[in-house]
Amino acid sequence: MNKIAATLGSSVLGVGVCFAFIWLSQALGISVRFPSPGGEDDFSLRALYFFFGVFPAFLLLGAWIGHASFGSARKWISMWAGALTGAVLVFAATRLLQAQIELLSGDRSANSAVLVFYIAWVVSSALGAVVGRRLHSR
Repeated sequence: MNKIAATLGSSVLGVGVCFAFIWLSQALGISVRFPSPGGEDDFSLRALYFFFGVFPAFLLLGAWIGHASFGSARKWISMWAGALTGAVLVFAATRLLQAQIELLSGDRSANSAVLVFYIAWVVSSALGAVVGRRLHSR
């Protein structure tokens, strides 16, 4: 029962981390702004990517971290630190590419860039968690 609770709690934290990154980047004014030549259609597609891709991925990432680190608070912290580091790296790299991102004029290229950003965010966070787990194991 405790392992299930830890897994569920960590999965909720994964969703919270996902939304916290978005909120913080908006609040601090450092969010990446992708062009939206398609208007409402772009928003709908990007929301679809987020709510059916990024959101469940962070839910699963959080659950995996909770399950894999059960019984070891240090491993849990190490894995979350790795996941957060991976996310920060993607946000920073995307921010550095802001000038090139602003040049995207077609709705297809801009939406593809958003999709690449979302995939890189999830993959780097997952890899960060794996690295955190490996570093803790040593």
